[in-house]
Amino acid sequence: MNLKSIKFLLLSYIGIALIAAMFLSLPFAHTTELSFIDAFFTSISALACTGLIIKDTALDFTPIGHGILLFLIQLGGFGYMTMLGLIYVLLRKRLGSAEKNMLKEALNYSSYDNLMEFIKKILIYVLIIESIGALFLSLDFCMRFGLKDGLWYGIFHAVAAFNNAGFSIFPDSLMDFRTDILVNIVVCTLVILGGLGYICLVELHFFAKYKMYPQKKQKMFHFSLHFKIVFHVTLTLILLGAIIILILEWNNPETFGSFGFFEKIITALFTSINYRSAGFVTYDISNLKDSTLFFSAIFMLIGGAPGGTATGIKVTTVAVLFAFCRSILNNSQPSLFNRSILQDTVQKALMIFLISSFYFILISLLLALVEANLDFFPLVFEVNAAFSNVGISTGDGGILSLSANFNEAGKMLIIVAMILGKIGVMVFTLALFGKSKVSRIQYPTEKVIL
Repeated sequence: MNLKSIKFLLLSYIGIALIAAMFLSLPFAHTTELSFIDAFFTSISALACTGLIIKDTALDFTPIGHGILLFLIQLGGFGYMTMLGLIYVLLRKRLGSAEKNMLKEALNYSSYDNLMEFIKKILIYVLIIESIGALFLSLDFCMRFGLKDGLWYGIFHAVAAFNNAGFSIFPDSLMDFRTDILVNIVVCTLVILGGLGYICLVELHFFAKYKMYPQKKQKMFHFSLHFKIVFHVTLTLILLGAIIILILEWNNPETFGSFGFFEKIITALFTSINYRSAGFVTYDISNLKDSTLFFSAIFMLIGGAPGGTATGIKVTTVAVLFAFCRSILNNSQPSLFNRSILQDTVQKALMIFLISSFYFILISLLLALVEANLDFFPLVFEVNAAFSNVGISTGDGGILSLSANFNEAGKMLIIVAMILGKIGVMVFTLALFGKSKVSRIQYPTEKVIL
């Protein structure tokens, strides 16, 4: 992707959020006083599929406001360039080389071949998955809230869950559904499918087709290295996260200590799955121990898979870094699942990790300076939630995120962190500091002692 396209992508996200903020600021979209900075914060949180809230989504916004947020969540889950590709498909227009290049990068697609067909499949998969999720959620919600409200609640939360956005139009998120098996299963399934990424969804479709029609003459199906990495790392992180939560919070009287055995298990799994980048909660996480919050921050920062609705530094980056460290210790080539990893891939993973660490530390430091009256650890956790686009916050003492207590400078820092997490640190860095000219200067090499 060239530098001009990268800058266009960044400015497009900011422009869309500003336009949405203007609509949210109009009287028909909100019910209480809403400053423009709060509207902009909310629109960025929705577009980045984060879920941090500084206004009560259920009460401070009208149904029209909810519709605007839902549109932003769907747009953010698809990705701006993917949505643009869908529009080109619907209008039967051809994409230019620049648009194809941006789409290829945004979707982490391997080549330009069949790119438009891939986009069509994405649209079909998303509509089918969200529709099925909305149907099952509506069955539960209709029995509680009636047909009209139940259908709307089902649609909203299905879209939010699949797109890994922690927005809820219930005043206390999903706390009233902590032991509701149907809601837990549907929401968790949608979060996982969205977090796996579109490439993995396509492979799952082909795998199911191969298993359903084995009698047809077709090539033997094999999962790609990408799918194996994403699936195994995602499963490992979900189980490991749930186990750590259970160990640390089992006897905490303010959280899991008052839960029954089944309630503890299902709540731990639900929380660990939502660490992937979603952000729904079924209990007040402000009462978690600091040790639990620390490990939670690590899982949140990893996020989901590339080319999907989840964000973070990505599970594939962590897998490549693990393979690289193992290769150093074993004096061997970095490899995963009996496949060697390209040196360029290792270098990119290292760059993502280092640049992410730099931005995370910088924003945390700046936020500590502008919000000096607040404790440092909750501030760091809030930065992590924004940077990883996971709407889990220690809270403002009520139902809102900690960011609700911030001044305008603090809110702007969180906005920057959410944008960073959504478009990626590499794209953000290149957009701000990238040079169009390639340096041809080569310096003599010399060994550095480590």
